[in-house]
Amino acid sequence: MGETAELNEPYEMRMMQLDVKEDVDEEVLIWLSDVSEILKCERTDWTAEKFLKPTKPVLSQWLHEAGDLLFRQTDVVADLMGYIERLKIEALADKNKIIRLQGELINRKDEQLKSLQAAVETTVQDTVQSQIQSFSEIVKKNRGGGPSCSIENLKTVMKSVVLEEDRSKNLIVYGLGEEDGEQLPALVSELLGELDEKPHFEATRIGSGSASRPVKITLRTSTARHQILLKTSRLKRVQKFKDVYICPDRSREERDARTLLVADLKKRKVEHPKRTHYIRGGKVCSLDET
Repeated sequence: MGETAELNEPYEMRMMQLDVKEDVDEEVLIWLSDVSEILKCERTDWTAEKFLKPTKPVLSQWLHEAGDLLFRQTDVVADLMGYIERLKIEALADKNKIIRLQGELINRKDEQLKSLQAAVETTVQDTVQSQIQSFSEIVKKNRGGGPSCSIENLKTVMKSVVLEEDRSKNLIVYGLGEEDGEQLPALVSELLGELDEKPHFEATRIGSGSASRPVKITLRTSTARHQILLKTSRLKRVQKFKDVYICPDRSREERDARTLLVADLKKRKVEHPKRTHYIRGGKVCSLDET
């Protein structure tokens, strides 16, 4: 029991690993876009002859940036491999625990059923209490110190809580080619299959006026979403999906903040090309060249 507890990482640490991976993936896409823009061709059209045109300083800078991204991706992959191994160990420990509990259930059926019922009731009560507390904090925030909260404010708060819960099970997919009469569920299943994931999901195109509109995938649990996000870097090795990018379903405020971060990252790369710039912990960081 104690060994399993030591293996469990805090949820915040796992999400931090995921954020670092997402930041590195996005910086790789930005680097590829910048190079394609200077070469004046799509990434699929890159050839050795294309790279004869840029000057030696430009090529040197590209090589330096590519090497930095490669080393950082290697670190991220190593961290994720360690995380996956710990998950395997935890899964084995959980399996042994289930077998032990099944034996106890056979020997003490009535006692176990009562214990299970009590545990479920406690969990439900704790969950309800937690949600009530979160709701109360949001209501206080929206009241702005006023004497009372209007019905409209309450509706707004309740809607924001529901939307936030919904987004925790969603993914947004960019770059997935769109065709007339497409079988979107089959296409998404193929995409997720490349990540060795076969969850139950609903998929729909969102937005309008684009040749390839983004796809919103709704999963049954936030755990399934988390598992998929951990594996998205594999798509770069799949020819059909190498230009596909999977990210969390962010709120408008989160998307606006992300857009500003990316813009700041590009600006710093132009103003200080000899430094290494990357997004970490919700801000742009810069390091001097060593």
